[in-house]
Amino acid sequence: MPGASVRLGRLLDKDSRRSFMVAFDRTLAIGPEPHAENSAATIATIAANGADAILLSPGLVKQHGHLLAYRGAPAIVCRIDFPFFGPGDRGAGEEFRLIASVEEAVGLGADAVVMFHTLGYREKGPWADNLATIGRVAQEARRIGVPLIVEAVPWGAATEDPRAPRLVAEAARIAAELGADAIKTEYVGSVEGMRLVVDSCPVPVFVLGGPRVSVPKLLEFTANSLAAGTSGVIYGRNVWQREDCAEVSAALIGIVHGPKEAV
Repeated sequence: MPGASVRLGRLLDKDSRRSFMVAFDRTLAIGPEPHAENSAATIATIAANGADAILLSPGLVKQHGHLLAYRGAPAIVCRIDFPFFGPGDRGAGEEFRLIASVEEAVGLGADAVVMFHTLGYREKGPWADNLATIGRVAQEARRIGVPLIVEAVPWGAATEDPRAPRLVAEAARIAAELGADAIKTEYVGSVEGMRLVVDSCPVPVFVLGGPRVSVPKLLEFTANSLAAGTSGVIYGRNVWQREDCAEVSAALIGIVHGPKEAV
């Protein structure tokens, strides 16, 4: 079994074969947000609340990796790119840049790496750069034996509906064919639509959380995404940007992994 497959398996629960991952890489583009000002405290809280893995920027892995340096700690997934297409752009236009290599991420202690595939750029140039970079990173990841998770999303400026099932499925399939070991993408709003994404993607699919929603809605679309065949969730603000982070984490873990049998 290739090393990337072994390491990807370590992100999953032994019994459910699913993962509850928490993304704390948003501040790379946005800066400190409420509940994220003290990065060390937020990471420690996420770990204490039972995440299987945490998504972090290279700098936060370097500064706070020691908080996750113990047996049973959440795995570290390192963000290695910076896409310019959202509110954190600080300017016009769309670009794509790699900010770290797989080798650098592993040297910092990462168990996996994550990067974007953005569908719907207005110009072909940034998309071409994005695609070519995914291909190069996938090659490096295979050589080193590290899983590459691609956040495949139709978030380009030319996209009218970033949750359209066909577009999400297209973004995910392209990323998989470029060499991704797993996909992080939108929940498209229904079990049927999400099943289209999962069934047309040859690698595991994880659902992202996006903007913070009510807890009942969060739990509902988590259950629906799992019913469609996803392999778990990668939620950010919907977990750590809450006063009741521990309770919400416990509820999500109960849905993702199911009730644990008493020993």
